[in-house]
Amino acid sequence: MNNTETIRVKIIAALLWCAAAGIIACFFCTWDPAGSTEAMPWQGFFFTAVSLFMLLYILFGAVCAAVYRNAPALKDSELPGCTVIVPAYNEGEHVAETLFSLLESDYPADKLQIIAINDGSKDDTMEWIRYAEKRSSGRVVSLDLMKNGGKKHALYRGFHMAKFDIVVTVDSDSIVTRDSLRNIVSAFNKPEIGGVAGNIRIKNLGDGMIPKMMDVGFMFGFEIIRSAQSLIGYVMCTPGALSAYRKSIVMPFIDQWLHQTFLGVSANIGEDRAIATMILRNGYKVTFQSNAIAATCIPYTYGRFCKMLLRWLRSDVRENLLMTVHFFKNFRFSLAYAAFAFHLGSLVLGTVMPLISLPVMVDMICRYSPAGVFHALYYGAVLGFIGALIPAMIYAKRVSVLNSVWAVVYSVYNLFLLSWIPVYAFFTARNSNWLTREITANRKGIEKISGMCTGDTGHCNH
Repeated sequence: MNNTETIRVKIIAALLWCAAAGIIACFFCTWDPAGSTEAMPWQGFFFTAVSLFMLLYILFGAVCAAVYRNAPALKDSELPGCTVIVPAYNEGEHVAETLFSLLESDYPADKLQIIAINDGSKDDTMEWIRYAEKRSSGRVVSLDLMKNGGKKHALYRGFHMAKFDIVVTVDSDSIVTRDSLRNIVSAFNKPEIGGVAGNIRIKNLGDGMIPKMMDVGFMFGFEIIRSAQSLIGYVMCTPGALSAYRKSIVMPFIDQWLHQTFLGVSANIGEDRAIATMILRNGYKVTFQSNAIAATCIPYTYGRFCKMLLRWLRSDVRENLLMTVHFFKNFRFSLAYAAFAFHLGSLVLGTVMPLISLPVMVDMICRYSPAGVFHALYYGAVLGFIGALIPAMIYAKRVSVLNSVWAVVYSVYNLFLLSWIPVYAFFTARNSNWLTREITANRKGIEKISGMCTGDTGHCNH
């Protein structure tokens, strides 16, 4: 980004902060809680209670994250062997960028195996895998699946090929930092730990508003929420972009994971959430390692972004139900289990809240006319502003003050443009279509990859 673009971005961010501050100020100047409660008593109580719970949960997460600590990095002699699985479908040159970033990792070469799996791609993905394999000094092993079987099937094949007990999975459009493998493997410092979630950031920040908003969301979701969950060993989602597992713990139920069904249909999406659920339900722990970082691309158009969220939320409906059943079957009185209940409650509330809000809105229209609904939306937007200030402040401290405004922007964007997705996801939860797997990479010459990766940083220039 050149100086002119940097100045323009800062000006836009500053103006957005001014607009948000003005709207919040107007809200507090005109707010009449007594009048609102009198006009819409039960609706007001309902939304106030939900908002209070979510605010308390965000504060709880922030406090827990403040005391979270990474597992210390192990020395070369202490590190166990590590197998990295990279499933790829129609990724083109991006899979080579991923593989080279892994090859540049600060991890002993004799303890590293990388399995690159071409899942029946229709483009030149396999050519790029072979290119990286030839330059890997034997560390990259390729597998060419002639027929596309889906990401879960590719990972299943990779687990069976893995020669080491620690297995790391990396998406084929992700770039890992040089010390990520060492850090995520070091987190297996206790035998009861079956999985470790990596820390995911957005790679394509220059692609518009959506990646910028999601970068704030990812930072909060990983470095706050997963940090808090990690304290009790109940991280409920291991991201596909970078996660690690103990093979000896996963293999006893890997066939169950592969053939998982939901409402009579094969569950082909949310494989990362599903494997974490199975590890937890089998009595093992899943933790988070914040210094194991991978940068990944996300959709930057509204349509593809909605499809990604829809896929995530459909799997959330399924896995939240399974975790709720697990919670009640294994209920016990303990501080850790109370914290687990708090985390699970927030996830379940996020799933069912849109379903409850819809009839509430219909009731408000019938009772108080559309004008009352617009009034409620205004209050909802401002309350969303206020709730977003916590992740915004954390992002401002850790990343960027000006860009933290995207947390506030996202709260409004979510209310008006994305609030339909959880409702639709709930009623279509048995649909396991991937939705975003068409070819996106262009066919390009193999020679372009030469010199793309920088050996001193572990990042690829893309």
